[in-house]
Amino acid sequence: MQQEWVDRNFLASTHVGTPDPRQADPPEGQRLLIAWDLPRSLFLKEPHLVVTARLWDDTQKVFQMPIERKRDTAFLFFPNLGKERGLLTYRVQVVSREGEILKEWDHQLWTELIEINCSEAQSKRDSVSSQPEHESVTETP
Repeated sequence: MQQEWVDRNFLASTHVGTPDPRQADPPEGQRLLIAWDLPRSLFLKEPHLVVTARLWDDTQKVFQMPIERKRDTAFLFFPNLGKERGLLTYRVQVVSREGEILKEWDHQLWTELIEINCSEAQSKRDSVSSQPEHESVTETP
């Protein structure tokens, strides 16, 4: 796995000064490079990649990609996200045709997402009988 920033400097034409129509609107964002070399025993299980990407804005996207070769690479590009809102963390799984997780790689910041249903939490708070509020304790001389 490799995560990298993509901007105008990513274009070869920036460094060698050749004409490039992409210079007018260069790609900006992040990309995730995924490379694999599976043993034959795993490749025979007809696997596919499941990539779960979590962004800084707390959104999560899941991508599924077929694995058609035992050894290959794949790229995921996250355009125009900016450094504050870019790719935060990710998990990549190699999953068999039957749904068995054969291999798994987690980014160092990966954790399971805890989802909270705010309307459910509010209704539980509303159902608890309210106690009278007490003023703070003050010292007396």
